[in-house]
Amino acid sequence: MNTQSAPLVPVSAPAVAHPTDTAATAEKSAPIVPSTSIPPTLGYFASLSPDDVRQTLAANGIDPDSERGRTVARWVVKYARDPEMRAARMGQLPTMATLWAVPFPAADRLRIAALLKDISSDPANSANNCRTPAFLGSDFMAFAKAASARTFDDLMTLLEIASANLQAQPAVERYTTAELLDADASMAAVPVLPAGTPGYPAGACGNLVYTLDTLAAMPEPTRQRTSWEFFRALNRRPQAFQTVLANPAAWLDATFDERALPAPLRQQLPADGSRPLPFTRIVVDAQWINKDTPSESAPFQNVLINRRDNGVIAELNRSKQWAGFTLNYGLATLREQVVDAGSATTRLATLQTPSTLDFADRAPAPGEQIDIVEPQPSASGAVRHCVAQAPQPAARVFPSFEGEAIGLQCSRTNAHGGIDNWHTTWLRNYGIFWTDTIDDADGHTVAVIRKVTIEPAPH
Repeated sequence: MNTQSAPLVPVSAPAVAHPTDTAATAEKSAPIVPSTSIPPTLGYFASLSPDDVRQTLAANGIDPDSERGRTVARWVVKYARDPEMRAARMGQLPTMATLWAVPFPAADRLRIAALLKDISSDPANSANNCRTPAFLGSDFMAFAKAASARTFDDLMTLLEIASANLQAQPAVERYTTAELLDADASMAAVPVLPAGTPGYPAGACGNLVYTLDTLAAMPEPTRQRTSWEFFRALNRRPQAFQTVLANPAAWLDATFDERALPAPLRQQLPADGSRPLPFTRIVVDAQWINKDTPSESAPFQNVLINRRDNGVIAELNRSKQWAGFTLNYGLATLREQVVDAGSATTRLATLQTPSTLDFADRAPAPGEQIDIVEPQPSASGAVRHCVAQAPQPAARVFPSFEGEAIGLQCSRTNAHGGIDNWHTTWLRNYGIFWTDTIDDADGHTVAVIRKVTIEPAPH
């Protein structure tokens, strides 16, 4: 057995190479590779008489009267006296590489999460940055001697749950990508554990315990979906946010199309063809330049799509690690979402008050104050407040643009209670926005356009 310690939980899942469609279904788990584990009763214990068990433990440096000795003896007897477990399960124990591929049902995922929390809270592991002795291999006794009694008991319980599920027919769980993105957003919304928080170990262990506490406290069905995503991460399978980031255009087409909106909102929109625009697609290649922290500057691409000449514009804002999705009609935002490889994924937000569309397609007067209702759910409150500026030539934004542009100085409360300010320009001839400056917790950021490609409309 490899006696070097190994992380109990992988830190992250790998990037996705192949996206799936918008339905996330329970997939067949990866093949369980039979381990080379020697069942403890056969590898060390020729007899299960109390005296022989005690002698074997003592001969291997474990005090049979210690907490460790009593715990090991209990599990030896438990495994050895269960013929089904010994014959059918012990020969198929998953290796560490395949343990998380076992198709655990939702209830068992929560049981295992509780075990992981207890293991991470064990001082024997938290002192070692949450690394535990390797426990799936050929030397049962080496593991029994290396792990604390608490961790040994927890991991053997985990192993028992896994072995039972190897024989079970897993129930089919089916979730939409939107539901799983909501689960990702629920975990992303968890604040970072402040250092020194009472009741939590330091370092990686404390963060893991905090995450598991958050998971356990979630209401259903969010908790079940989030545990599904959590175990996919343990199994290094793509989570919903990775699937979307691998092919953001597919998510834009499936979800940020006015025909995917709720009927009451969709019915308030103009008829197809009633708002002809001079383009079918605009691609803007640009760069965010953060004046306060230049290291955070990054290139991005904005793709704006006019599908039906009804004034509704779908927008995909794409950078290396994130994608922003928006569906706009005039000044109104109908739907929006951020999908991020870090901790900024948000839930799918949709405008709940169609009556607010009355103002959306008119040009505001200079100095006019406008409260624009936000799609919900949103951590940024119910409205954003904007003040309109005097019209200017759209070519000031970029020479390729024609017609007039109306600047809007806007602000709203952010998720942390602060105020974000930004300046955006409504290019009315195209029905699109261009946000050129943002002032928020990250500093003062300016968007610089490098190139604009306009695909003209056929009419």
